[in-house]
Amino acid sequence: MNVYAVFAMTFIPLLAVFFLIVILVPGQKIRYALWACILGLLTVAPAAFVQHYVLTLPIFLANTVINLLITAIIFNGLLEESFKLFFMGFLPQKKLSLAAYFSCALLAGMTLGSFESAIYFVKKISDANALMGAKEIFSLLVSRMFTSVLVHTFCAGLSGLYLWMFKKKKSNIMPFVWAVLIHGIYNFFAGFKSRFYWFSIVAIFFAALECRIWYKNSILQESEVDTTKI
Repeated sequence: MNVYAVFAMTFIPLLAVFFLIVILVPGQKIRYALWACILGLLTVAPAAFVQHYVLTLPIFLANTVINLLITAIIFNGLLEESFKLFFMGFLPQKKLSLAAYFSCALLAGMTLGSFESAIYFVKKISDANALMGAKEIFSLLVSRMFTSVLVHTFCAGLSGLYLWMFKKKKSNIMPFVWAVLIHGIYNFFAGFKSRFYWFSIVAIFFAALECRIWYKNSILQESEVDTTKI
């Protein structure tokens, strides 16, 4: 299959979610959603540097369970979520409602995840030893969309909620902590080819649940602020 066609296909879900958010989320505007996607794209560079240079150092290649877990939590979790947090700090929070801000955070994470998938497929197809048919590529596209891309999306949502509360002086670091831990745990178990792999799927559902919990918590904090102003 053509490399450019596969590259384009990885962004179809992102485009669909982009327009759904612009249409359905109250107060969301195309320029803010587009800016969120740009910020997510900017996050790719430092994340790629960590993955392709730092993690290839001999100290991180020891194939032990403890080493793999620590590496996943510190580098895939802490560093990647910190990069997301930094770039999401450039979202115009004062111009956005909570719903619009949260949806922008999700878009930023989904952009990062989609671009990582695009790089993954281009590299895989470009490899002379990797002869992949259209059916196999489509299967992998769907698989990554519902795994790694979703993890990036939900974890970015959690980091965004932490940032929202921090700027509202209602700081609670737990959403960011959960983002780091969930991302790291997902990466750790996603590397297994045994039944332990299913723990990575559980991590995705847990990330979605935590997004819901902390989003509702943020709504309650917003209502408390409005009450104090009356």
